[in-house]
Amino acid sequence: MGGMSFALSEDQELIRKSVAELMKNFDDQYWMEKDLAHEFPTEFYKMLADGGWMGITMPEEYGGHGLGITEATILLEEIARSGGAMNAASAIHLNIFGMQPVVKHGTDEMKARTLPRIVNGDLHVCFGVTEPGAGLDTSRITTFAKRDGDHYVVNGRKVWISKAVESEKILLLTRTQRYDEVEKKTDGMTLFLTDLDRSKIDIRPIRKMGRNAVTSNELFIDDLRVPVEDRIGEEGQGFKLLLDGLNPERMLIASEALGIGRVALEKAVKYGNEREVFGRPIGMNQGIQFPLADALAHLDAAELVLRKPPGSTTTASRAAGKPTPPNISVRKQVSPQLIAHCRLTAEWGTPRSTTCRVTSARRA
Repeated sequence: MGGMSFALSEDQELIRKSVAELMKNFDDQYWMEKDLAHEFPTEFYKMLADGGWMGITMPEEYGGHGLGITEATILLEEIARSGGAMNAASAIHLNIFGMQPVVKHGTDEMKARTLPRIVNGDLHVCFGVTEPGAGLDTSRITTFAKRDGDHYVVNGRKVWISKAVESEKILLLTRTQRYDEVEKKTDGMTLFLTDLDRSKIDIRPIRKMGRNAVTSNELFIDDLRVPVEDRIGEEGQGFKLLLDGLNPERMLIASEALGIGRVALEKAVKYGNEREVFGRPIGMNQGIQFPLADALAHLDAAELVLRKPPGSTTTASRAAGKPTPPNISVRKQVSPQLIAHCRLTAEWGTPRSTTCRVTSARRA
């Protein structure tokens, strides 16, 4: 029996090359200007939508391509690798896999009125999960949806909600039973896809040091009325349904970090081979080569983890009572490490080609 192969297929390589070519339309100057102006990258977003990329994972019956998580990670990696980094990736992140709870658990009517608009880029949706008092412990959220006839009345607060300013709808996780009323702490949560009604939701952008082309926001929700038909799945089961978006998102974040690491190395090699001190390129110095080689090793190892077939990470496995396998979380865990290496490599050369170029320089 042959060994496991991590090689991409011809179609997957074509996706990588096509996205890389498309991203040449948006150079570093474009992203710098968008970030400094705190301006959403509308031109970038529209070009991806017009090219059909927003529907890469959406079902074909709604205008998408019906592809999987590997193709989605290739798309996001190349977008981040272009130099757009998180300003680019965050602009489309939710469109790519965040809507999977709707795809898998939404009603036919909900899917018909939202998914085609996701595919053509007309509909912006934000992810309303994180809260100030809960952080990563999602079971501790307190935003509450109280049933009132054929509506729910929602009150609460969300924080670090990306793209809320631009969004028309919100994928909103609430409690319909309080934390101390449920035996299993992830029960009693309900998921909605509903309008981001500005008359009931106060959206306040958060000042931050980077990724300013895409807003991060606090949301204050006061008596938001949500129609019952905006509920995804059964009441009280929202957390389980949300995992169909959250688990793939971990892989997307890992791929974005990988792309940032790659572009940092690529940009740095140019500097390392052009910058001369004492009559030779600084890339010839081992004090620069060694940490860069270490950074490359981490990036290559992270890519292998990312490309590892997910196997048991399907909805069917969760339906059978199997826990989320650790390799999904490992994929996201690589992200902070990669970003740390990006900061290192942004100043120094690239190990992939430095050794060859240094050897040639010495021979010369």
